[in-house]
Amino acid sequence: MYFVIEDVNQLAQLQPEQSCFIQVISGNDKFHPKLSTTSLIYYNNFSKGYIFVVDHCEGFNLDLSKIQDFINSHQKVYLLDKKYHSYFLDIKNCIDVQFININQAGKFDEFDCDTTLHRDYYIKHGVDKSINKFIPISKHYEKCECLFFKVKNLLELETETEKEDDLISAYKCVEEKGIKIDKSLFFQKYQPNAPEYSISGDLIYGTYNLYNTTGRPTNAFNGINFLAIPKDKEFRECFLPKNDLLVEFDFDAYHLRLIAKLINFECSDESMHLTLGKLYFEKDELSEEEYKKSKEITFRQLYGGVEEKYKNIDFFASLDSYIDKEWKKYNTFGGTLLPTGRLIKKSDNMNKLRLFNYIVQNMETKENITKINSLVDYLKDKSTELILITYDSFLFDFSIEDGKDTLTNIKNILQEGNMIVKHKYGKTYAF
Repeated sequence: MYFVIEDVNQLAQLQPEQSCFIQVISGNDKFHPKLSTTSLIYYNNFSKGYIFVVDHCEGFNLDLSKIQDFINSHQKVYLLDKKYHSYFLDIKNCIDVQFININQAGKFDEFDCDTTLHRDYYIKHGVDKSINKFIPISKHYEKCECLFFKVKNLLELETETEKEDDLISAYKCVEEKGIKIDKSLFFQKYQPNAPEYSISGDLIYGTYNLYNTTGRPTNAFNGINFLAIPKDKEFRECFLPKNDLLVEFDFDAYHLRLIAKLINFECSDESMHLTLGKLYFEKDELSEEEYKKSKEITFRQLYGGVEEKYKNIDFFASLDSYIDKEWKKYNTFGGTLLPTGRLIKKSDNMNKLRLFNYIVQNMETKENITKINSLVDYLKDKSTELILITYDSFLFDFSIEDGKDTLTNIKNILQEGNMIVKHKYGKTYAF
């Protein structure tokens, strides 16, 4: 049977297997998936690879829904980047091979299989939204065959996928909303590699990278780091609400309260920075300078190790004991399973403080997933949207029609688990 499948009769000759591997080939690899469409789908049943034609100049086009039904008839569907694929297909039983790779190898791999022709086309026509529809199918097949054989040894090595699915669905719900921009102001301060890749009309899209060793997502796409936007007015005034206001909720001492959960330390409603500062300076009131200094002392204990003179403080005594206990478990069992299910295998470049930092960052992600899912469920019948998550803040595009109670309820959701948040708002992101 030929490797190109372009009509229902050819598709009917393929019998579903227990497992398969697929790779969506969009119109252009560099475009945000929200702004692209499906051109081809590579399918491998572990015996042979095929190309399903959806929209390509060299073949007749198959109905995408029929291809999806066929793929869904498999018990396991392996792919690279489930979040990316979810923009094009609704696959029920898919497993993200990149997560398997990180658990096994401890790192993210690009698995570059581009042919010389792919590279040449992208150099000459990289901003063409339909470039992949004109690269010969045989070259796409060659690239995908290479990709399959590079990851073949990882298939069937998956461990816990439910937590990974929660991570994917949560952050996709945020990134697919897009953020409104004033394009004139935006282009004065930012230079995206090619605006077409991430901007459509007055909306810009980012993408959360979920493949970090710690499990803590980043969000840099097309030259814009959405998690490190400078706080200066000129860099933020170009970000606007689609509705009425941008409202940002910031967590107070987020990591400290997450750590308190890990070590079973009971926090009061007071800022943890203030509580610890009072103990450092042995006084009930802190000056602005003392408060700032207390934060420096705290972070030094968290990420540089607890100094002897602070081990008499209950919080740090418990923290020091927890770090030692986790380090012992890591060495005894040859690795650590992080809160989101990410596996950190034992390696020579790990130390107990780095391991602790990984655990805290991953705990942050787990907490965020819970809050995102609760917020998405709460906002599903409202115009207000969650549009950006940084490391310790959530940004909302708020509709006044939803009422002030909506903000109160959002705050309550964010503060679940003994957290504290403050808020800022404005007509732009330049609060």
